[in-house]
Amino acid sequence: MGRPRAKLDQQEQALLVEQRLACEPPGILRERLMAVSHGLKGELSLDEIAQAIGRSRATIQTWFDAFRQGGVSGLCSVAYHERGAKSLLTQEAAKELRKKLAKGSFRRAEDAREWLHQRFGIEAKTNTVLKWLGKFAARLKVVRPRHPQSSDAHRYEFRQQLARRIYKALRESGDRLKGRPLRVWVADEGRFGLQPCLRRAWVTRGVRAHKSSRCEYDWLYVWAALQVGGAGSEFFYSEQADKETSGVFLKQISQRDPYAVHVVIWDGAGFHPSGADSRVPDNVVLVKQPPYSPELNPVEKLWDMLRDGLCNRRWKSLDHLEEQMTRWLKGFWQSPRQISSLIGQGWLLLQTNVCSAPFIPIK
Repeated sequence: MGRPRAKLDQQEQALLVEQRLACEPPGILRERLMAVSHGLKGELSLDEIAQAIGRSRATIQTWFDAFRQGGVSGLCSVAYHERGAKSLLTQEAAKELRKKLAKGSFRRAEDAREWLHQRFGIEAKTNTVLKWLGKFAARLKVVRPRHPQSSDAHRYEFRQQLARRIYKALRESGDRLKGRPLRVWVADEGRFGLQPCLRRAWVTRGVRAHKSSRCEYDWLYVWAALQVGGAGSEFFYSEQADKETSGVFLKQISQRDPYAVHVVIWDGAGFHPSGADSRVPDNVVLVKQPPYSPELNPVEKLWDMLRDGLCNRRWKSLDHLEEQMTRWLKGFWQSPRQISSLIGQGWLLLQTNVCSAPFIPIK
């Protein structure tokens, strides 16, 4: 028979533990209060409490001893690293490491280890650095190109002021659109050709992965528009990308609901007509996103998904490629849920929700 456990609530602070636990945010102090709460209830053994909290039995015992001697204040004052070795990663080094990770400065954990050694003189093993990277929620991701003139400030302002831009563009269009329902779209075009797009594939160990490829430079353009907060999608194929083709695509969007006002958000490509261009239908209003900011447009996600669906394959002709693209894109005009998954529930839907009512110009 084991030794009976000493009384845990020697300071008579069981009620205080529950009160602090009810308002304590996630963190080490909440873990300590949760462990003591389990101990006060007496329903779990020490090992079961340790497993539930995710700490060692010795750590739970240390927290219990501190609570017996000093109550809640004694529990909160237990030093976090008192039972382990002091971390090699100083507070200053951790701060600088977070900044480097935010910029994607390291290709390998070994690169981060060498930088820590050169910058702060920290001698750590690669496995230790991997644990630090995991602690900072770092992940190995594919680096995407970004134009040097791309501006974080412009992207932030666009996310915050999109509704104002839409209303400004509507006011400039005059009274002809007054009282009509609004449809907000995000649109873009992508180029796809016979030269295959290669992606990773599962291959037997020790075998090189090869795919049949040929250097052919025939391609076609796919135009796509997704309705924000709605179930609409429009697609269009063309052999070139110019203002005439852009106008044809805008006309296709406008005919989706001829009485409605269609606000189309897309980039400022040179072959995209402006609002004063005669190619723009009367019930279409254009809003231009900041330059060099493709991440603001959910259609860019669609192109990535489409390329994943078409990758590692050789196409006999553009007709064959178009047939496969149509088969893949078919789900988007048949299933509104797929459109919602691309647009999400973030800033774009929030900003365009204020435009759901019929447009009434602001004087």
